[in-house]
Amino acid sequence: MILTPWTRCLMAALLCGAGGGALAAGNASCSGAPLPGVGGKNIKAWKLDDGGIAAFSGMNINIDGYGKAYHPRNREAGAVLHLCVGARIWLPDGSDYQGSDPPSNCTGKFMADLAKISAAGWMDPSVGVAEWYGVAAEGSVKIAGRIINGVKPLLQKDGSGFYVSPTSLVDKNVPDNADQRRYPNPLRVPSAVLPRTVGQQGIKIGSFGVAIHGKTQKAVPFVVGDGGPKIGEGSPALARQVSGMPMSDDITIKNRYAGQVDKPEVLWVFFGGEALPYDHQKEGDVAANAAAAFERWGGAARLTQCLQAVPRP
Repeated sequence: MILTPWTRCLMAALLCGAGGGALAAGNASCSGAPLPGVGGKNIKAWKLDDGGIAAFSGMNINIDGYGKAYHPRNREAGAVLHLCVGARIWLPDGSDYQGSDPPSNCTGKFMADLAKISAAGWMDPSVGVAEWYGVAAEGSVKIAGRIINGVKPLLQKDGSGFYVSPTSLVDKNVPDNADQRRYPNPLRVPSAVLPRTVGQQGIKIGSFGVAIHGKTQKAVPFVVGDGGPKIGEGSPALARQVSGMPMSDDITIKNRYAGQVDKPEVLWVFFGGEALPYDHQKEGDVAANAAAAFERWGGAARLTQCLQAVPRP
């Protein structure tokens, strides 16, 4: 098993204190039981005896929190995601559709409807509304008897012209939802998404876990930073390290999904337990806290046990 350089250095510091002693490792066992219906479709979740959740899955990329994720002019302005993947359209007749389903909507129907909705001020039910989930948004509109929340997208307060890309984990010391610094930068912070069913097992946003690719044997501790549909989504910072690639402070449309793993070859472990607050001024503390949590959980020795014990799809 290979730990990334920053994790290896930190763990050495944790294990060897000033007095030359070693920090006692946590439980080295991965005993537990199957947990049907948790973690998403085709996921064989495993509940550890101490309450943690583990499962094999792929590695999809979650770019939420990146300051250049979404822009009103999409790719033309340098955005790495199209607006169609971040919103659902609701029309006056009560019909609705997800912006990218089918994909041809993105440059056709979706953008045409969005242009009308924007021109009408975002909140006119006689025209339609956009329900944003990839972009931070405010305001509510009643359309065809249904209340739709989050309909007016927020531009970043720095004047960049990009929309705000939010995450569930936030810096509460930055109260302005339009300040992108409120949300962890996914290019620097190794983070994973939390499916609702896993959250129902007691795992919290701001707690920690570890991901390891069964082939590369790269173990990378992470923070639970956002919600998602299933176990198996991580930030670019996490995905790149797990795949043995260097992190990058800038991504493009061509390399935005670098580190993606399509097959269920990544073991994800959510430790549970303490959730720590996020401070954007101490961004590096996230990785340090995740590595410390990994060691308390049982470290490399326990993870080796889990690679053998957790059922594979």
